[in-house]
Amino acid sequence: MGTHADIVKPLPELLGQHARLFGDKVCFEDRLTQVTYRELERRTARLAGHLAGLGVERGDRVAVLLGNRVETVESLLAVTRASAVGVPLDPGVSEQELTRLLDDSGARVLVTDVACLTRRRTLASRPGLTVVAAEGGDEDAGGKSPSCAVVAESADGAGGTGGGPAAVVGGVSRYEELAATEPRTPARDDLALDDVAWLLYTSGSSGEPKGVLSTQRNRLAPIATGLVGILGLSEQDRVLRPLPLHHAMSQVVCLLGVTAVGASAMLLPRFSVAEVLGELRRADASFTLLGGVPTTYSALLDAVRGEESGRDGGGLGAPALRGCVSAGAAAGPGFRESFEAICRVPYLEHYGSTEAGPVTMPAPDEATASGACGRVLPDVRVRVGGGPDGRDTGEGELWVNGPGIMAGYHNRPEATAQVLRDGWFRTGDLARIDAARGLAVTGRASDLIIRGGANIHPAEVEAVLRQLPGVADAAVAGRPHPVFGEVPVGYLVAEP
Repeated sequence: MGTHADIVKPLPELLGQHARLFGDKVCFEDRLTQVTYRELERRTARLAGHLAGLGVERGDRVAVLLGNRVETVESLLAVTRASAVGVPLDPGVSEQELTRLLDDSGARVLVTDVACLTRRRTLASRPGLTVVAAEGGDEDAGGKSPSCAVVAESADGAGGTGGGPAAVVGGVSRYEELAATEPRTPARDDLALDDVAWLLYTSGSSGEPKGVLSTQRNRLAPIATGLVGILGLSEQDRVLRPLPLHHAMSQVVCLLGVTAVGASAMLLPRFSVAEVLGELRRADASFTLLGGVPTTYSALLDAVRGEESGRDGGGLGAPALRGCVSAGAAAGPGFRESFEAICRVPYLEHYGSTEAGPVTMPAPDEATASGACGRVLPDVRVRVGGGPDGRDTGEGELWVNGPGIMAGYHNRPEATAQVLRDGWFRTGDLARIDAARGLAVTGRASDLIIRGGANIHPAEVEAVLRQLPGVADAAVAGRPHPVFGEVPVGYLVAEP
């Protein structure tokens, strides 16, 4: 297990170190491809040099529009080695939203795949954008995707550039040729730990998506204290990851966490109960950690519960699995207890955000109070009711201070000023902090209902309603009232 100093260092150093230490060990694999640590170091160096050859300068934005595949990992690491800013995007985003994100980020280069270019015909001819295309894409859809040459022909009506470089067809650069050939200039490898390295767009749960700027230190420091220091992530771990790599949680736990410690990961194209259980239960499987969110774990729980009558009660059936890591939202009351009893694996819910990174992390062998999401990381400070002038314990709106806090929102100084004050980030979440630094999220500040001066948390009322006979689910919202100002109203879903 590495120390803080072993992990919080520029990614090119980590890649070089692990190429020497682990060599032919497979670090990332998907359905079609796998890459070793030695190959990862070489291929990302070549890609970084070629990006510079395509005109990428220090600080330029490079968008990555790929699914869960090895090339996504390579591309994002290569952008860092080119001293540019990586912009991971959702390959399922609409045409209108993709245009907005490319405009907002100012991306100079787009790394995508042939399947995407086939669906989005105008990308290859977008003014000011250089396109790099990996073969295939949509690997789980069946059938064979067209080649780069076919896409280029449809883009420019020709089918080639005649005397252009071998790696370029019709203005579209071929990913594999860039990754496999030596560039004219080497990778820069000089991006400092506190330089902006990534621009991740928020999910938009609190409004229009905003671009969050983060540095290598922002991401690696919580990995050192949380994933390594508390969760115990090490080179011995093998991670199964069915969640999108463009999400902040996947960036931290899978892409950077695995790379930082020398672990290995299997990337599934998307979540499905059958595929996750199939991978976990393979005779040669040795997965130690599974990534997910409450909805994916709920689906797994339902599937395993349905099997119990025909099985010996073996749970997920993965003897090496030591934890199911969850984030993105809080699970409902009693979910952890049910999941662990039936699936027979610790349910490890942690709290964080794109802007703050991981804030808490539960240990697999540590008892956690119901509703809590682990203990606050050692180098993170949390307060309620305010930042510098807030309270260390109690309940209220949560503020966070620590090395994971973002550099700011891209091109949005006013929005940045609204949530950052003296190094403290205003999360917008309501939380309880106890004397032992345990943290429980109770809702969103914007969801709070104030009835006659009394604060009512919808999540707490929903938890009570779900306990009623015949109720499958519940939601609570505020409604204007002439006397109390606002009153809670419950909406129920009946059990089938």
